[in-house]
Amino acid sequence: MSEATRDLLLCAAAFLDQGRTIDRLSRPLTAAALIVILIGPAITTQPPWMLIWSAVLVMLAGLAETYLAIRVGFDAALFRQVANASEAPDFAGTDAALTQLGLLPITKHGRPAGARVAGARRLFGVQILFLVAQVLSVLAGTWRGLDG
Repeated sequence: MSEATRDLLLCAAAFLDQGRTIDRLSRPLTAAALIVILIGPAITTQPPWMLIWSAVLVMLAGLAETYLAIRVGFDAALFRQVANASEAPDFAGTDAALTQLGLLPITKHGRPAGARVAGARRLFGVQILFLVAQVLSVLAGTWRGLDG
């Protein structure tokens, strides 16, 4: 592995580590939405259905964001491990292990580091989009709730 590839993987790992921040912002919204879904109908005779449906959207987006946070964190750890290996690592062994675990289809074996980093960046971008969806759903639900 060249020094440029090692640097790319280390920088990608550091960048993907920021997914933890996105996840820390998302989790309270997901928890609050779950509370609204569970308690909202029980505390009032006429539940605010628009608010409950917004909470459902927030919760679903939060669950998707959590899944992506796991994937992004896994990619960051994997990139860091490959980059920090003492021997000249290649992705052949990693690809075989990921395939054996059912995490990588055989068709994706042998991809260069740049393609792997690009795929992880796309996952990180989608993770951010799910957080944005949560925030917009909260705002929409609040606005509709105040509107009556």
